[in-house]
Amino acid sequence: MEKKSWLNVVLFQPEIPQNTGNIGRTCVALEAKLWIVRPTGFRLDDRSLERAGLDYWQHLDWEVVDSWDCMSQILDPERAWFFTKFAKRHYTDIAFQPGDWLIFGTETSGLPESIRTAYASQCARLPMTGPVRSLNLSVAAGVAMYEVFRQCDRKELDI
Repeated sequence: MEKKSWLNVVLFQPEIPQNTGNIGRTCVALEAKLWIVRPTGFRLDDRSLERAGLDYWQHLDWEVVDSWDCMSQILDPERAWFFTKFAKRHYTDIAFQPGDWLIFGTETSGLPESIRTAYASQCARLPMTGPVRSLNLSVAAGVAMYEVFRQCDRKELDI
């Protein structure tokens, strides 16, 4: 029986290998599982992906799925949080729990409207002021992952 991860991070069709590598490194630091939904904008054996993940990539618990339809069959829809600049709810207003799923869209266009609409009550955003339209994907994922870590008091989890 496969051990469930205390935190799942899903990258929907990532385009930039360095972002995926950085997120993978953060997943290793927090013992979270990384899920990558195809298609990607790079080869998964890309040297820049490994370079961004440094020598930690070998320790990463990760899985690739072929489509959003496949991913939606795997994740727990009641514990899934979709990060988008279009959400009204702040990520700090969510009571995260062990086993949650954090879903992030592509670097250039975010999550498709169809996904945002289907999960509208589970969409969250990181607040931004000023002229910035969006944050770098690896920054946004890191902020969200560490908020889950903080709320779940990770050192107390039995994983």
